[in-house]
Amino acid sequence: MTKSFHQIRSSHLPLILLIAVWLCVVIWRDSSMAQKVAVENFPEPPSVTTQVIMQASDVAFVYRFLLPWLQQFDVQSGQYVAYRNLDYTRLTGWLNSLQKMAPESQYPTLMATRIYTKVGDEQRIRQMLDFIYQQYQLNPEKKWRWLAEAAVIARHRLKDLPLALSYAQKLANEPSNVIPYWARDMQLTILEDMGEFEQVKLLVGGLLANKAITDDNEIRFLNLLLERLQKNNN
Repeated sequence: MTKSFHQIRSSHLPLILLIAVWLCVVIWRDSSMAQKVAVENFPEPPSVTTQVIMQASDVAFVYRFLLPWLQQFDVQSGQYVAYRNLDYTRLTGWLNSLQKMAPESQYPTLMATRIYTKVGDEQRIRQMLDFIYQQYQLNPEKKWRWLAEAAVIARHRLKDLPLALSYAQKLANEPSNVIPYWARDMQLTILEDMGEFEQVKLLVGGLLANKAITDDNEIRFLNLLLERLQKNNN
């Protein structure tokens, strides 16, 4: 028999109180250690013991409870707090904890990619890119799109072409057929930006020669790229 809303709400009440008390204690501890801090920062991510307790309960419920809390943390006393004033080491810990609660969820990695990289601080951006790369390594077929976006961020926002290339090469060399051609081709355009024209020609020539590519649009793109490189070098 389906539980009523009241019964479901009542069954979750002890868990809600546990999480609320834990958050209050951690935030109070952190604030009491500081003299006067204008911005409230993230509490420490849950310990292994706390995570075990949470996972022994309704993991999906805990995830749905904590996710909006984390996403709205930059709104304090009715005002927005600049991301550069938040502790990104603790933020990364929270994102990791949420991802462990829901391994199939895309949202923690989406938050890292499209929300928390919007910060005017290079070190914080790099912390988020590291998190995205780690998540990609755990599940390439599910997280490839976020690594592709990380490559774009490294290329255009950080102007770090070697980092962008390292991400793009991971995508290009991934054996899974899930990753589309446009993501695999990112390494070619980045190498072109770096002036590595001969390497691009070798890669494109190899792709065309092994006959592994059957998509007409991809073949056309590679041929046009090769023609352009040969024309520019003549």
